[in-house]
Amino acid sequence: MSRLILLLSFTSIFFFSCKQKKEVTATPVVSAITEAVFAPGHIEAESQFTLTAMNDGYIKDVLVSEGDEVGAGQNLIIQDNATAAIQQQTATENLHIAEQQAAANSAVLQELQAQLDAANDKLSNDKTQLERLQRLYTTNSVAKIDVDNAQLSYDNSLNNVKAIQKNIAATKLNLQQTVVNSRGQQQTAAVNSGYYNIKSPGKYKVFSVLKKKGELVRKGEAVAILGSAESLKIVLSIDEASIAKVQLQQKVLIELNTEKGKTYTGTVTKILPSFNVTEQAYTVEAVFDTTAATIINGTLLQANIIVAKKENVLLIPRSCLSPDGKVLVKRKNKTDTLQIKTGIISNEWVEVLSGLTVNDKVIKQL
Repeated sequence: MSRLILLLSFTSIFFFSCKQKKEVTATPVVSAITEAVFAPGHIEAESQFTLTAMNDGYIKDVLVSEGDEVGAGQNLIIQDNATAAIQQQTATENLHIAEQQAAANSAVLQELQAQLDAANDKLSNDKTQLERLQRLYTTNSVAKIDVDNAQLSYDNSLNNVKAIQKNIAATKLNLQQTVVNSRGQQQTAAVNSGYYNIKSPGKYKVFSVLKKKGELVRKGEAVAILGSAESLKIVLSIDEASIAKVQLQQKVLIELNTEKGKTYTGTVTKILPSFNVTEQAYTVEAVFDTTAATIINGTLLQANIIVAKKENVLLIPRSCLSPDGKVLVKRKNKTDTLQIKTGIISNEWVEVLSGLTVNDKVIKQL
């Protein structure tokens, strides 16, 4: 008895479901169709970039706020540079010492000059003695060995003078090289010390300050976001399947997350050629046709890029098309399954290139 009741119940449900199912048909229409590529994105300032710290250090002071306009070389954030200041001072003092040692009146060069003067005096005396003995030798007043000894003393003195001259030249070169190295170290220390004052590289607007006074900042860490104060651009992410349809100068319809229901128009201005691995999408840039004062940098948005538009084409509702490109057509009380050739497919409509006429009745696939 229970089994019979269960069977009757199932039959009733099935009958009720079949009775409720209603066949809905649609007639193809001739009208215009637009194909659009959906793209999420955000507003970004022209020439926007992230300013990073060049050294490790605590932040002593933050001199700007969001919305400020800054000039080239203007200090934005000051880091503690006590260690760098000591290194710069040490390098400056080493340079001063090196310059003193390389000066013409330095103790090192004066001592070498004194050695050269003494060697020249001895050379002069040895030369005089040699010439005197050579004259005496012509009159047989001195022996040949005396002349030879005088010649040897003169040659030794001459070689000594040349050796001291070379030593002076080498010492000057070494001292000058020390000056050059010390100056380079001093300049490097000065530049490194200056990196603790994080500056604006040009005329920009401050869109975001990412660090606060007292925070420890590591080298390479982002501290602020800057960009052009004059213009904003639209940055869109396009999937791999749709990027081939996007071209320059195409129209863009934009809806901001901050202004739901309101549509702005724009134009595609740049298609970046490389795939963004992080976003897993291609990046396309566009500009507003007219920009409202309420548009803020960083605002999220959704956009539709108009990639194709046709007039006077045969259309059917998208709900009539199966995933494999077939439609159910009712002709003379018979239902046929047809494979059609499609063109543009929008969210609501499908362009029919062949396979249907305006007189056909197409069954919606509910």
